[in-house]
Parts: sequence; structure tokens; C-alpha cells
Amino acid sequence: MKTLHRYIGREVLRSVAVTTALFIFIILMDRASFIAQTVLGQGVSFSDFLSVLIKTVPSFLGIVIPISFVISVLITFLQMGSSNELVALKSCGVSLKEISKPVLALGLIFSLLSFLSVMFLAPKSNVAVKKEIEELLRKKITMNIVPKSFSSNFPGVTFYVEKVFPQKGYIFNFMVSIQKKSQLITLFGEKGILRTKGDSVYLDVLNGNAQIVNWSKLQDFRFLKFKSYTVELYRFSKKELFRAQKYKTLFELLKDREKKESSTEIFKRLSLSLAPLIVGVLAFSIAVSVPRGGLGIGIVSGLLIVVLYYVLYTLSKKFALKAGLPPLALMPDVVFGLLALFLYKKALREEIKLEMGARW
Repeated sequence: MKTLHRYIGREVLRSVAVTTALFIFIILMDRASFIAQTVLGQGVSFSDFLSVLIKTVPSFLGIVIPISFVISVLITFLQMGSSNELVALKSCGVSLKEISKPVLALGLIFSLLSFLSVMFLAPKSNVAVKKEIEELLRKKITMNIVPKSFSSNFPGVTFYVEKVFPQKGYIFNFMVSIQKKSQLITLFGEKGILRTKGDSVYLDVLNGNAQIVNWSKLQDFRFLKFKSYTVELYRFSKKELFRAQKYKTLFELLKDREKKESSTEIFKRLSLSLAPLIVGVLAFSIAVSVPRGGLGIGIVSGLLIVVLYYVLYTLSKKFALKAGLPPLALMPDVVFGLLALFLYKKALREEIKLEMGARW
């Protein structure tokens, strides 16, 4: 039986590798198009862009793993059914229960990987991506300044520039409006140099003038004309607290478990981490029950399971928060777990009959 188990395990793992790579590629291409429009060509190198992109991968592994596993189980056993391998095994006295053991083992393994992903890797990935983007913002502070258009990349600061050179941080023939509490500073200049020093962003203005208005004391209006003037535009926070749930690991969430948002997030992630085992068993039960030639209906059924699971998964957190009952976030696993157990027992007794209509 070990040979059979290794054979089935290899086939499933081969499909998992291909489908996981495919889904990661599709998701990365979707994210890459957005990130590329935002940063490429604005002074950010391709290597920096690629670094941000790669760091996003762990953030969606928790979703990719269950989908890849359910599709791989379907493909493996539907192919075994279409080539009469399942019939041959059963005729040799091998039970479906024995055949299902590699699926159960791999389901447990992928559930563990999913648990590690959603509880630890994904939050750390979200933190790393945000930190790197902020660091890029520090280095490439002109990335959101669009020539001949009003733009703002810092709170309370609005730019209008004729020309911008992102690589050097130069702007030409520009206007910048800076709102600081009750004071409004409007600067006009021929050339400006944006630079960072420590946690602050500075603008060095050459050959320009400034209008300074204090709204509480309008009589203190000032007009300055200068050859060189430096103003602080923005000061970065020294330490990002990362209070949002998506930035917190399991241990950090457990510290705040008294809050219903944190406890609901724990149950939500736990629900997703159990998905590979549950949907894997469902996929196996359907695949071994589909008659030969029913590849299409098997794939459609499997994809329908995935869609319904994630719809319920999305809604369950909202229900849990609204009702104030964090365990409600486990609703998808309870519903589909009972369904998987029911269909698995039926499949082992070969009581599931899927009619495909007439065959020629």
C-alpha cells in the first residue's frame, strides 16, 4: 500500500505545484499592473518594484493553498477514473478508504502550512510591504508628483509643477501650497530640490517667492522674495504601530483577545487554515463518484465548492462581528465539514450516483 500511497501523493503534489505557481503568477500579474502604474517610471527601480512584489506573496498563500489543493485532488482522481485506474484498484480489493489516506494526510499537511501562513507569514508580509513602500516614499519623494497637474503626496501639501525629474528629485517652475495648522505658505520657484534628512522631508527652493498667511492674524501677512529658501514639508512618524488586524500575528491577536475584533480575526484565520483538509475531502468524495467521462462535471462541482466556501467565509466574519459572537467565523468549516463528512461516508460505500446522461 505504501507504493500506492506514494504514487497518489506524487500525483497530487505535482498538480499542487503547478496550480499554486499558476495562481501566484496570476495574482502577482494583477498586483504588478497596479504597482507598476504607481511607482515604475517615477524614480523607483525595477529591482525595488520586484522586491515589493515578491514580499506580497505570503499575504495570499492562505487563500491559494486550499484552491490549489482542491483542484489538484479533483484532477488526480478524475484522471485516475477516466483511465480506469480506480476500477482496477477496487477490483484488486483496494478500498476507497485506503485510496483516500494520502488525501487526508496531505490535507492535514496543507492545513498546517495554511495555519502558519495566515497566522504568521501573512501579517509579517503585510508589515514588510508597508515598511518597504514607506521607505521607497522616503527615497523617491517625487513619485506622486505629476507634471502640469495638482498632486499631493504629503498631508496638507499640494504641488503644481511644469517639469519633474524623479531620479534626482528636481522640480521646475512650480507652486507648492503648505497648510500648517493656522498658517498657509504658498511658494513659487524656478527650481526646487526635494530631499530627506532623518525623518523629515525638505524642499530647497531657488529663485522664488513666498506668501505666508496666518489665518488667526491676517495683518501678519508676509511676502518674501528670495534666491534660496528651505522649508520642511513633512515629518515621518518614527515608529509605525501597525494597529490594523492584518498586521498582527497570532500571538499579538491573543494579547488583545478581549476585543471582539481580535478574537473574531483569530477564528476567521483558523477557519481558513482548516479549509485544505475540508475541501480536499469534499473534492475526493466528488471525484471518485463521477463516472468515467465526467471530467467536466467534476471540475465544475469542485469550483462551485470553492466559490460557495469563500462566499460563506467572507460573510461569516461580518455575521460574527455584528452578533458579537467570534466563533461564528468558523461557520464555513462547520457547514462544509459536515457536508464533507456526509459525502465522504457516502463515497466510501459508493452510494453517490452522478448520472451523466447517455454516452455514445
